Amino acid sequence: MKRHTVVAICVLVVATSALISAQGGTVRFVPAQPHLMKLIEPWRPAGQRGDTKIIGTVIDIRQAPVGRARLQLRDLTTGQIKQVADSGEGGEYEFDIDDPGTYVVEMVLDSGQVVALSNAGALARFQTMNTVIQLPGRWDPLRNMVQMPQSMTSFVGMSAQTTMTATTIQAAADANVAPADPGEPVSP
Repeated sequence: MKRHTVVAICVLVVATSALISAQGGTVRFVPAQPHLMKLIEPWRPAGQRGDTKIIGTVIDIRQAPVGRARLQLRDLTTGQIKQVADSGEGGEYEFDIDDPGTYVVEMVLDSGQVVALSNAGALARFQTMNTVIQLPGRWDPLRNMVQMPQSMTSFVGMSAQTTMTATTIQAAADANVAPADPGEPVSP
């Protein structure tokens, strides 16, 4: 029984980095030695891959989701593109992050031109950042481009064919929006 007690005390002493002098029974603190081992890559607990993420949605100016948008994840510390992906049908996306850092998600056209950005954020291990990419205009999936809204000031001094009303009527016709009440015809 006495032997088990001595072993338990020795384990406790070693675990707390203390040293017992055999002659005087004194306890002296021995500081822990620095770790000489260096890891080749960041250590992750087994089965924990992908616990650091950036998730989000791509929407246009009307709050409509933008599906199948080409996205890239940029590390703002190095400026490098870390990953490339496409948004889902509902505009949703997800990037699994291996290294902590500061990131931004960019929506790009086929030409590589950046159309819009998410909010940038710093991620530590095992965090999830929720982002939104909002386009500055309406997304046209057929032409794969953003249609920018026209400024109200651009209508000042224009002809009747380029007024805001004419442009609005043309936009409604392009989008197949029928009038709710066509009204009575007006004679000339």
